[in-house]
Amino acid sequence: MFCNVMIMKGQNKPFSIEVGGSLDITNFQWSIAGNLQGQSPNILSELTFEKIIATGGYLTASYNLAEHLTLTVSFQKNTVISGNGTDADYKENNRMDATYQVSFNSNKGVMDNFRIGCAYNIIARARFKLNTELFFASSLQNFNILDLNYQDLNSTYRANWKSADIGVSGSYALTKRLSLLGAISYGLNKYNSEADWNLIEIFKHPISFKQHANGDEFEGRAGLNYMLNSNFSILLCGKLGQMRSHKGLDTSFLQNGNEVKTQFNGANDNFYELKLGAMFSF
Repeated sequence: MFCNVMIMKGQNKPFSIEVGGSLDITNFQWSIAGNLQGQSPNILSELTFEKIIATGGYLTASYNLAEHLTLTVSFQKNTVISGNGTDADYKENNRMDATYQVSFNSNKGVMDNFRIGCAYNIIARARFKLNTELFFASSLQNFNILDLNYQDLNSTYRANWKSADIGVSGSYALTKRLSLLGAISYGLNKYNSEADWNLIEIFKHPISFKQHANGDEFEGRAGLNYMLNSNFSILLCGKLGQMRSHKGLDTSFLQNGNEVKTQFNGANDNFYELKLGAMFSF
């Protein structure tokens, strides 16, 4: 689940705290159709956020509930420092006959991630450890749509993913102090989003539309743990994965009180992460 769970506390301490910094890169996309049947056209509007780079920090705490069972809670908060995107509307199916297409900046925003779960050690040998994982996660992404040429433009898109995941993780001791870490996981999620298109007068504000769907996700993690002593370790961990939603519902809220519903074609988030941290066990 997290770097220190992948180790399963090789120092045999009941409690540990891991703290460090993180660098995240996100590519995020969603679209809607023209009606509830997914037609007229099949892609009416599409929003893409590209190379959203965010930096921040994380804190993870773990406690051995039993000899082979570890409970872990983690919180991470990142601030977006750079990124861009494209907003496009189409008249015909398959992204043909664009009626609107514009690029924008997305160099502001916040990314929060919370996880809680357990890891159960099923193999514990001198150099190799293997664990099963079950955890629940909540990921909140706040994207901004900005343009230096239009100072009044400050639209926002807020995506919230909640998931239940299972996985396996393990560690292999390369030397007495250095261990190789690895993990994979898969989960089912619920996707909810809301947006404020602040310059579009036909929409209500601060909530112009909402989107709801179910989906799934997977991720792979790898890292290194260097144990300085029985209480202190340095960790370097990388992660890549994908969160995606399937078809769902998009509801727009108009100033005249009407609500317009159409098919939400789904959202797709491909992400990469690098973490450097220190773990204290006691």
